[in-house]
Amino acid sequence: STEVRSFEEIPGPVPLPLVGTMLNYLPFFGQYNFWKLHRTYAKMHQQYGDVVKEVITKKRIIVHVFNPEYMSHVYVNEGKYPNRLSHTALAKYRLERPNFYSGPGLFPSNGEEWQRFRDLFQIPLFHPSIVKHSSKALEEVVDDLVVAISNSLDKNEETDLLPLLYRLGLECIGYITLNKRLGCLSLEGNAEADALVKAAEATHMAVYLTENVPFNQKKNYKKLEAAQDILSEIVGKYFDEALKSADNSSESCIVHRLMRVPGAEKRDVFTMILDMFLAGIDTTSFALSFGLYHLARCKRVQDTLREQLREVMPTLDTPFTGVKKPNYLKAVVQETLRINPVAIGTGRVIPNDLVIGGYLVPANTMVILQHQVASIQEKYFENSKEFEPERWLSKNAPRSVSAPFGSGKRLCIGRNIAQLEINLAIAKIIRNFELSYHYEDIDSYSRLINVPDKPVKLRMKRVND
Repeated sequence: STEVRSFEEIPGPVPLPLVGTMLNYLPFFGQYNFWKLHRTYAKMHQQYGDVVKEVITKKRIIVHVFNPEYMSHVYVNEGKYPNRLSHTALAKYRLERPNFYSGPGLFPSNGEEWQRFRDLFQIPLFHPSIVKHSSKALEEVVDDLVVAISNSLDKNEETDLLPLLYRLGLECIGYITLNKRLGCLSLEGNAEADALVKAAEATHMAVYLTENVPFNQKKNYKKLEAAQDILSEIVGKYFDEALKSADNSSESCIVHRLMRVPGAEKRDVFTMILDMFLAGIDTTSFALSFGLYHLARCKRVQDTLREQLREVMPTLDTPFTGVKKPNYLKAVVQETLRINPVAIGTGRVIPNDLVIGGYLVPANTMVILQHQVASIQEKYFENSKEFEPERWLSKNAPRSVSAPFGSGKRLCIGRNIAQLEINLAIAKIIRNFELSYHYEDIDSYSRLINVPDKPVKLRMKRVND
């Protein structure tokens, strides 16, 4: 049997007294980029191998895992409650306001509280009927997006899609959770929509900074407080309106479904709805941005997808009901999320001592499973840097390497809704527009989630059939 090596033997950047490895992230001086963590971790993997220890400070030691087999081993041993260190500032904010929130919510909570919250809402949010009841509402919003895109095109038939996709995400989440059209895609604009988008952005940035930068903690927490106050005030207003609405038996409105869950109180539902707003505004927006960017740069893939869509959408205004097999649309989305996932990977605090890649990692160590870096390795995906959706049409595609919605017991609870929104938007846009891109390559930068680092300015020519 292979000898198990000690925790101290795990390779990684050499920490300095007091400051650990933080100097590595200093601009101009350090070897790593704090704002492009996918590149930072790819470099670490190249330098040190499949298991890397990073002593950021004495109190923050992380083990990075880049091998999919080792990742699976961690998921299998994640314990009864899969814990992680994330969104601690958001947890503090909510715990200080017990009149509004029943607890930290789904993102920050761990242990029994996480299990209680997950058990309450997992079935109603994962049930197949959620897709059936949400599809009509989401398609209505996506149709408005197509109109908004047409109205936003300049004389070169170009537009920066990201602001519109932010508004799409917000309009979708407001409609399916609270049965409320917020008017985010209207020509006149919407001050509340802008405030909500900025609040979600500010929250993600504040969480990222409070968890990764040991100074300016109070300042960054104040920014989170201000952003969350705005989010809870605006969403809270529409939440109360939804509860008072006469149609409280509606299956298409998520807030009514959740209020009927046995054991769920109003504060639980409000916390869950806010989590959905926080997750839904920009995660799907970024996924769509990168998907449309790749399609704009790859005419072959775009044309293939459009031809398949024509089979089920013979006219531009035909409702979208799905595509025939092989599902090329699904493959396009999978390939997008392989190259540009919303997050770099998944975090776990392991509950017990665990051997990972031949090293003994002690209990309560933070482990980051680096799916994004693994997903662009040639040994798992041939031509890994190329956008080739066809790879996902094979039964032998290594699906476990890429985990854009997480894995294990903490699999994204809103996955079905997010996939539906992404599929609808790509289908409608590709059926209505021919896309092209004529600027510098777009990469991502880190802000808790992966964000496009340049405007997603596409040329969008109307399809005339």
